Amino acid sequence: MFESITPPGANTPSAQPPAPPTTPLEVHSMPERFLGNKSTMGKPPAPGGGKGSSRKLIIAIGIIVVVALGAAAALMFTGVLNKNAANTNNTNLVTNTPVTNTNSNSNANKNTNANSNLNSNLNSNANSNANANSNVNSNVNVNANVNTNVNSNPTAASSADADKDGLTDAEETTFTTNPSVADTDGDGFPDGSEVKLGYNPKGSGKISASSIAMSFTNPLYGASVLYPKGWTIVARSSTEELLSNPIGDETVSYAVEDNIARLTAKQWYITKAPSVDATSLVDTTSWDGKSTGIISPDGLAYYFANGNQVYIVSLSYGLKPTVDSRTTFEMISRSLVVDPSKVNVNVNTNTANANANVNANTNVNSNVNSNLNTNSASNLNVTP
Repeated sequence: MFESITPPGANTPSAQPPAPPTTPLEVHSMPERFLGNKSTMGKPPAPGGGKGSSRKLIIAIGIIVVVALGAAAALMFTGVLNKNAANTNNTNLVTNTPVTNTNSNSNANKNTNANSNLNSNLNSNANSNANANSNVNSNVNVNANVNTNVNSNPTAASSADADKDGLTDAEETTFTTNPSVADTDGDGFPDGSEVKLGYNPKGSGKISASSIAMSFTNPLYGASVLYPKGWTIVARSSTEELLSNPIGDETVSYAVEDNIARLTAKQWYITKAPSVDATSLVDTTSWDGKSTGIISPDGLAYYFANGNQVYIVSLSYGLKPTVDSRTTFEMISRSLVVDPSKVNVNVNTNTANANANVNANTNVNSNVNSNLNTNSASNLNVTP
C-alpha cells in the first residue's frame, strides 16, 4: 500500500554541488510598505501604486474561482453519493419470485338457458260461432216517451161544472146526463163518481153495459179500454191509438210498451225518468184489480204494468186554459182489461243477428333473454 522509503545515502550517487545557473539570478524584495517599517506603517500608498491594486483584484478573482470550483465539486460529489446511496437501497434484497396465477377463470357460466319455451299455443280457436240464440229479437223499440202529454199547462183545472157532480158541463154533454142535477139517475151517487168507478150515471149497472160507452181492444195485445160514445179512434201504430173528442178538441193516447224485466209500473217509470221524485207518483189499479199502476205527478198519465207490458194512457188538451175531460180520462185509464193469454206478447221488430265475430287473436311471443355475464378478475400482485 505504501512504497518503502529508501534511507538517504543508500544506493545513491555521491553528493555533487549544484551546477551554477546559466542565467543571472534575479533578487526580488518586498516593498517597504509591507515590511512593517515604522517610517511607512499606516501611511497611504504613494501615488502610482497601480500594481498593488491589480494584484488584489487578481487575488479576489482567484478566490472566487476557487470557491466556485469547490461548490461545483461539492455538488457533483453529493450527486454521486446520493446515486450510490440510492443504488445501495435499491438492491432488492427480496427475490420477487413470480407467483403463477392459478386463477384459471374458466367462466363456468355456460349460459345453459336453452330457452325451452316451445310456445305450444296452437290457437286452434274452435269458436265456430254456432250461435244457437234462437231469440233474434233485438228490441228496436226505442219509444221511451213515458209522457206523451203536450199540454202547455199540466196543472190546469177542470172547466166549469155547474151542478158540482164531478162531471164538467162538457162531459155532461158527452154522457147525455143532466148538467143541472148532480145525480141524474137518483141512485144516491153523483154522476161524476159513478163514471170514475165504472158505473152507469143514467141508470143501474156497469157503464160498460150501457149505451153511453164503447169498448176498444188492441188486436195485437188483446187489451181493451172504454171510451165515450161519439169519440173517434185513430190508430197511429200497432202499439198506439188516439181516442179523440171531436167537440172539446182533446185526445187520449192509449199505448203499449215492452217490460221484459217485468218491473212494476213505478220502477219502470223511474228507469225512464230517473229525475222524478218517486214519492210524487200516486198508486192506482184498474177496475178489475189485475193491473197495478201509478199516476204521473201532473195527473195526466196513467201507467199500468201487466206481464211483459206496460200500458200507458195519457191526456192531451191542447192549448186550452182548462181541461174538459178529466173524469172521462180517468174512466178510460182504469177501465183497462188485459187478456191473460196475451200478457207476455213480444212483437218488437226482429232483426237478423249479424254477429261478425272477428277473432283477432294475435300471439306476440316477446321472449327476450338478457344474460349479462361480467367477469371482473383483477389480479393485483403487490411486492412489498
